[in-house]
Amino acid sequence: MTGITRNWDTSISGGFVVVTSAQPAEQAETGAFPKLLGEAVDNLATAGRAPSTMSIGAVVTAMNASPARPGYQLIGWSSVAMTGDLPDFLPNPRYRESLSDDLYLQQVIEWESQADSQAERREVEYRRRFLVRAMGGQGDEPGWWFTGRHQALTEIADWLRAPDPARPGLVVTGGPGSGKTAVLGLVSTLADPERRRTVPLDTLNLPTAAIPPVDGLDVTIYAGALSTDQVLAGLAAAAHLHVDNVADLAAGLAGRSTPFTALIDALDEATDPRHLVTRLLTPLLEHGNGRIRLLLGSRPHLLPLLGRSVGNPIGLDDARYADQPAITAYTVRGLLEATTDSPYLHCDPPLTRRVAAAVAAAAAPSFLVARIVSGTLAAEQRPADPSDPAWRAGLPKLPGDAMRAGLDRLGPNAGRARDLLRPLAFAQGQGLPWENIWAPLASRISGNAYTDEDITWLRSTAGSYVVEATEAGRSAYRLYHQALTEYLRSGTDTGSIEAAFVDVLTNRVPRRVGGGRDWTRAHPYTLRYLAAHAARAGRIDELIVDTDYLVEATPDTLAPAIRTASTEQGQLIRTLYLASAGQHRRCDPPTRRQILAIDAARCGADAEKDALASDLPWRPRWATGADISPALRATLTGHDDWVNAVACTELDGVPVAVTGSSDGTVRVWDLRQRRNLMSSATPGPVYQLACGTDHALVLCCGGDVITLRPVQAGAQ
Repeated sequence: MTGITRNWDTSISGGFVVVTSAQPAEQAETGAFPKLLGEAVDNLATAGRAPSTMSIGAVVTAMNASPARPGYQLIGWSSVAMTGDLPDFLPNPRYRESLSDDLYLQQVIEWESQADSQAERREVEYRRRFLVRAMGGQGDEPGWWFTGRHQALTEIADWLRAPDPARPGLVVTGGPGSGKTAVLGLVSTLADPERRRTVPLDTLNLPTAAIPPVDGLDVTIYAGALSTDQVLAGLAAAAHLHVDNVADLAAGLAGRSTPFTALIDALDEATDPRHLVTRLLTPLLEHGNGRIRLLLGSRPHLLPLLGRSVGNPIGLDDARYADQPAITAYTVRGLLEATTDSPYLHCDPPLTRRVAAAVAAAAAPSFLVARIVSGTLAAEQRPADPSDPAWRAGLPKLPGDAMRAGLDRLGPNAGRARDLLRPLAFAQGQGLPWENIWAPLASRISGNAYTDEDITWLRSTAGSYVVEATEAGRSAYRLYHQALTEYLRSGTDTGSIEAAFVDVLTNRVPRRVGGGRDWTRAHPYTLRYLAAHAARAGRIDELIVDTDYLVEATPDTLAPAIRTASTEQGQLIRTLYLASAGQHRRCDPPTRRQILAIDAARCGADAEKDALASDLPWRPRWATGADISPALRATLTGHDDWVNAVACTELDGVPVAVTGSSDGTVRVWDLRQRRNLMSSATPGPVYQLACGTDHALVLCCGGDVITLRPVQAGAQ
C-alpha cells in the first residue's frame, strides 16, 4: 500500500501523518495514488493563492472527490504519536507572496496570549478589507488608486491629534459604496509607522494636515459578521486585558496615561448591529471618562443609538466631503487600467475624460458604482460615445444596477455568473471555501449543476467582484463589497438558501465508523459558521442534538445561534451549553466535553450527559451548583440604555423582576413567561429602586424619590 509520511519540527508538534492510497482490504490501482495526489495539490480549489501551505485533510478530500479515482479505492489519512495540533505543512505551489507578506501586507498587531486567533483575524481583516479598499485598485496587480477625500481625512486627523473628553467618538458614515472603508483603511495604514512606509504619499498628493499621527490608533477592527462578544474580545486583546464584559474593559482602561483609541468599521454589518452599539460601543463612549476613543464606520441608521458622545458625523455623501473631482479621476484610472486591453488606452484623452465625467456624474457619490462601471467599460471592445443621450441615460446610479449591467455583458452566461456568486452573498466570516463546498452550494441553491471548472471560469471573467482571503489557514472567497451582497440577496428566499448551506456543510462532514459524524474532521468553515446558517434557517434544534458537534463547534458563533432553539429538547441543550458559555471560548474540545458533561448533569439532561461522557475516562453521576431551569434562563431585552437597578418580588404568586434604566423607564418582567408585563416612563434615569408594600415601586431618579402606583399582575 503506497502512501506519504511527513514529520515536522518538534517545537511545533510531535508525531507524523500517514496518507494511504486505499483502506484496509481495498485494492489500490498502480499509479493512481501519485496521479491523484498531484492533481489535488495542483487544483486551485484545494487551496487558492493566499495560504503558503495546504491542509492535508483538504488534499485528501480533493483526491477522493476526483472523477479519476477508481471507485474501489478510497484515500485515507491519519496522524500518529501527536503531541499537539496538526499544522498545515504541504507547500502550496500557487502561493503568491505578494498577496500575503509583501510590503503592502505587514502584520497588523501582535496580540498576546489570549489572542492568537484574534491576531490572525485582525491581520486578515486589515489585508483583505481595509487595505484592499484603501488602495482601491482594479486588475490583477495591487496598486494605490486612492484619490481625494482631503476634507474628510483632515478632520479625522485633527480628531486623532487632539483628544477631547467631550467628543470621544467620531463617526464616518455614508450610503453603500461611498468609500467609508477606503477612508478608514487609509487612516489605519497611515497611523501605523510600518505600514505608512508602503504608501506612496507623493502619488496620493495628500496635504500634510490630512495625514494622521503615527501610532494614533491602538487597534483596527472590521465588525462585519462579528458578534458583540467578538468585538469586545478584540478590544480587550489589543489593550492586553483579560475581561468578560464592557464594565471590566472600561475599568481596565481607566488608568491609562493616554487614551485607548480604536477604529471599528462596518457596524451595520455586525451579527447584531443594534446590540453591538447599545451594549458595547455607546457604554464605552459614555463611561470611558476620556480614556476610550472610538473612530467608527457605519451607515447612517445607527447614528441615533450612539448618543451625545459623538459629534457631528463625517458624512461622505454630503457636499462638504463628497469630492466629485476625485470620483472623476478615479473613473479615468479605471477606464485605463482595469483591464490590460482597455479600448481607452489608445483613444483620444479628451474622449476618455468625457466618458469618465459622465460615469462619475451618474455614480456620485458612490466610488463603488464608478469602480464597477469603469471596469465594465474597460472590458468592452470599443470606447463609449459620451455624446449619445441614450448611453448617458442608461448609466447605472446604484451599486446593484452597476453590477447587473456588468454581469449582463456576459450575455447567456450572466445567469451562470449570478448563480456562482450568490453563495458568496450568504457566506460568513472571511468568506466561503472553494474546496468541495462552493460549487455544490451553487448547484444546490440554483438547481443547476456546477463544478470547479465553472468557478475557474467565473474567476477569469468576473473575478473583480471576488476577493480571496484566508481563514484558519484555508482560502476563502467573498464579494468585494457589502452592496454587491445586498444585490445578490435581493429577491431570494433567504431561509431556503441558508437551509442549503446547512445540508451541504453537514453532508460533507466525514462519517464515523459505527454511525454519526466525525466532527473532529469537519472543515474549519463548518465548525465556525454552520451554527449561524442553521439559526437563520430555523434548524438549530436538529443540529445541536449531536453532542459531538457541541464539543467541536466554535463557541463564539454557536453561543448566539443556540439561543434561537425552540423545541423542548433544544431549549434544554441550549441551557446546558450556555451554563458555562464563558468557559467554552477558552477551552480546547476535550476540556469542553468535560464541562458540558458536568453541566448536563446539573441540568438533568441524562441522555446528553451519557453521550458526552462516553469518551471520558470518568462519568459524572450528579453535579452541584445552582439549579438551572430552561424556563428561567433567558435574556430579557427592551431597555435602550444601561440597567442600573434590579429588584425581585412576586405578583399574585408569579415571580417577577423589576428593572430601572438610564433610558428613563421601569419595566416589570414575568420570569416564567420571559415577557414584559409593564413598562412605565419616569422623569429621568432610574438609579435605584425598591419594591414597597402593596407592590408599590420606590424609585430614585436623580435627586428625586418617586413612588409609582401599585402594579397588577398581567398589567400592560
